[in-house]
Amino acid sequence: MNKKLTNIIVVSLVASSTLLATTTKNIKLDEITVSANKMDETIKQIPQSISILDNFTIEEKEIKTIPEIIEYIPNLSSTFMYSDRVNFRGINTSIFTNNNPVVIYIDGIPHSSVYAFDASILNIERVEVLRGPQGALYGKDSIGGVINIVTKKPTNETEGFLSLEYGSNNFRQANFNISGAIIKDKLFFGLNGLLGKDDGWQTNHNENQNKDIDKSKFHKLNTTFYYKPTDKLSMNLSLFDDKNYRYGFEGGAIPQNETINDYKREDFKNVNYESDTYMKTKSKAQSLKLEYNFNENVNLSSITANKKVDIDGTWDVDLGNNPNYDQMSMFQDATSKNFSQEFRITGENNYLRYVFGLYFEKDEFNFHNYGQEYPSYLAGNPFGTGVDVEFNAKSKATSKTYASFGQVVIPFLEDYELTLGGRYQKVKKKMNLDNYMHPTNTNTAPYFEFDEEHTWNTFLPKIALSKRLNNELSTYITVSKGYLPGGYNNFASNGGEKENRFDAQTSINYELGLRGSLLEDKLYLSSSIFYMDIEDIHVYSTDPVTSMMYTSNAGEATSKGLELELKYNINDNWSIDTAIGIIQAKYSNYKDSNGNDNKNKKIERTPSHSINLGLSYYAGNGLYGRFDIRNQGDMYFNAQNSLKQDSYTVANAKIGYLFKDFDIYAYVKNITDESYIVAVEEMAEFRQLTYGKGRFIGLGLKYSF
Repeated sequence: MNKKLTNIIVVSLVASSTLLATTTKNIKLDEITVSANKMDETIKQIPQSISILDNFTIEEKEIKTIPEIIEYIPNLSSTFMYSDRVNFRGINTSIFTNNNPVVIYIDGIPHSSVYAFDASILNIERVEVLRGPQGALYGKDSIGGVINIVTKKPTNETEGFLSLEYGSNNFRQANFNISGAIIKDKLFFGLNGLLGKDDGWQTNHNENQNKDIDKSKFHKLNTTFYYKPTDKLSMNLSLFDDKNYRYGFEGGAIPQNETINDYKREDFKNVNYESDTYMKTKSKAQSLKLEYNFNENVNLSSITANKKVDIDGTWDVDLGNNPNYDQMSMFQDATSKNFSQEFRITGENNYLRYVFGLYFEKDEFNFHNYGQEYPSYLAGNPFGTGVDVEFNAKSKATSKTYASFGQVVIPFLEDYELTLGGRYQKVKKKMNLDNYMHPTNTNTAPYFEFDEEHTWNTFLPKIALSKRLNNELSTYITVSKGYLPGGYNNFASNGGEKENRFDAQTSINYELGLRGSLLEDKLYLSSSIFYMDIEDIHVYSTDPVTSMMYTSNAGEATSKGLELELKYNINDNWSIDTAIGIIQAKYSNYKDSNGNDNKNKKIERTPSHSINLGLSYYAGNGLYGRFDIRNQGDMYFNAQNSLKQDSYTVANAKIGYLFKDFDIYAYVKNITDESYIVAVEEMAEFRQLTYGKGRFIGLGLKYSF
């Protein structure tokens, strides 16, 4: 561990545990309710790693998106490279299943696709981030964890807010939220949303293209109706409409023979794209949740969800004006459809707490077009010298999931609780693929066709033991299995079912944790150490000719580390918090498609550590402020560990003033304008570099009623 990291950890721990004052705010763990285990429990009762962010904390830290929430969670990271990609404890996004290893749930509704992953967080009561495999209750895609978003229920009182923001790069955003009763005590409504756009930080000097090459525009709209006809029965209908148009590329491309660390974000401020470059997603979703309370201890729920995402993307191949790539593009045109139904019953008695359920999901992902145009010489001149080539794989992947699950929590010997959980699931997938290779601007028959299906059956167990050490502290040990289903290569060009299928990725997670409050409830502590065995890791490589990605399974890997969260309320005005994650994730058996032996190499896109330290201040006269500093450790971008981003530090600050029903504030993100790479994509003759956001200054005004 380097000296810089050691110093940051020491400062974080000392500051969080030794600052004293006479007037303090208390942190009552018995008052923090979570629904992580699909039943309401206090955070003291949860035998696993969990981070909680309430609405106040999210506003205080000026968090606007799911990726920004991820920045504050130990050993969790994300980046945008054509889609939102997440890494947790060494588990990466599975490219060809189109799913992240961390699933988002909004009031029990799943959102797992890498497309339209960034859910709205406008009307939330709290966000619960469950760290570690959650397969026993949440199933197939939660191998890394779950982000559980709990929204505020409308009441008889009409209330809401309207806010406006303006910032760097001509950023404009309006947020609104209103809720209340249509029929008192019976029928309620909620309406919230955000609309925004910005001009971006890059300038395109190609006269045939818009100069604001990386502009964006977006909206997120949500309507909710909550109906409670009786004391026992309630219904909640939610409608979602999201749009996100992102133009340009958050970085640029460099030749393969040049070093990625020789470039800075500023080097790509002026670009020359001759082809359209954008990623557009539009999604609509509907959910219906029915709850019936047989009595105060037994509850039956039905959750139905439907979601459709339209994806339209195209990118300048070389992100420049190389004449060999004139007017050539990478492209994808796709539609994702998902339907799910869950029934569950929860309850408790004098002997145990329990949840049992049934789950069904149907998923369809249709690539209408997916491929790339390439200069003739790179493809071996298949149609003659100078005749450029288009590769295009059109596919339809469907899957059906059937599952039953259950979990019981058994208290015994006064201070102990035993948790036993499990999920049996069956996943059936089918792939229909037509792959084309032909001269650009022509049409031909496919040169390769593929039509296969496969079924995966598995049981995902969980066992945990927790002990209450005293009224303030508890400890736990947990063993759980994680699971990411297999699938098919959707850019296959030869071979049969066996050659083009990749198997399910599995993990066994062992975790020991301690959680509680100290110093007369002034200090909140949550810590854990973990060890994970991972098998059949989903990895992808890039074809040196076509630059398209192929997925397969690596052998084995291990991931081990520690996570620590502390919050100390110094007095009524000041508080300090920290979140620290340290990890070592390595391949123990993996030889890639190029013959490289990657044994003992670090798993790509896994930062060696993440450290957050925050300080907040609230004066009695309405003045408030917040300062956060985040240090992220070294990270490799490939399994060979030849491409690396060194450790970097980003600082954010916010200051505001509350008066009557108004909040006026200013904030700065990435104060020092730190330049750092978050993703690298290998292409045939160059590398695409994606950078983190540069310095951003924003002003806001909020009116609440």
